[in-house]
Amino acid sequence: MATQRSTVQTASSKGQVTIPISIRRRLGIEPGNAVRFVERDGLVLLEKVETSLKSLCGIIKARAPLDIETIDEFIAQAVADKVSGRVGR
Repeated sequence: MATQRSTVQTASSKGQVTIPISIRRRLGIEPGNAVRFVERDGLVLLEKVETSLKSLCGIIKARAPLDIETIDEFIAQAVADKVSGRVGR
């Protein structure tokens, strides 16, 4: 069974909370990293979003040779989809 820990944080007027350092360390969250909140069965899960080039590998499927501008557009959309949680779930 997974270890459960609990801390209480107060939300700011902007809805912001501080992620405890122990959780940031365990998940490898550093300043500037993206995180995803997933609501499931009345609980909210926090996940670190992987946005390395390796994590994006294979999400673009080309059917024909493409020019560099089109490739750049596909990459930008794939990164946006990955960060928003629409891909790879």
